[in-house]
Amino acid sequence: MDSNTMVIGVIIVLFGITLYILNSRSKKKKEAQFLQPLSRLAEKDNCKISQYDIWNDSVIGIDETQNTVFAIRKKKEKENSIVVNLAEIFRCRVIEVSRTSGPKEGNAIAFDRIDLAFINKDKSKADVVVEFFDANTDRLTLTGELQLAEKWCVLVNNKLASLGK
Repeated sequence: MDSNTMVIGVIIVLFGITLYILNSRSKKKKEAQFLQPLSRLAEKDNCKISQYDIWNDSVIGIDETQNTVFAIRKKKEKENSIVVNLAEIFRCRVIEVSRTSGPKEGNAIAFDRIDLAFINKDKSKADVVVEFFDANTDRLTLTGELQLAEKWCVLVNNKLASLGK
């Protein structure tokens, strides 16, 4: 291997490392940008976020000791904050609003909305809904929102099961 090839190889490796570091910093900065409002929301109820997920312009988190879920969803310059006390919740479920198209075999499913619904124990109170995806305001394609909603549904239902004991 001649020295020119080695120099070019080192430059390419350094360039790759630089891009990786810049991408990591950008990701951490974006994460901090979303976690600060969520942490402030939790602190109002004397809670601390122990687990969280970020997607699009939204974040959801839980304080597993206080059994409270917090969510913030930003849409078109508007921020919607949700606080759910799990002691008041019967169960959690994912709501999928979708439509199918195409021939009977090989139908394509298009999702219009994906929500996480917290069903209240008290039937006179409205259920609390956290929106994960809305085709009217989000991108046209899903980027893991369904899996994330299902993950949080399982997490919350497991927490509710442990509270019932």
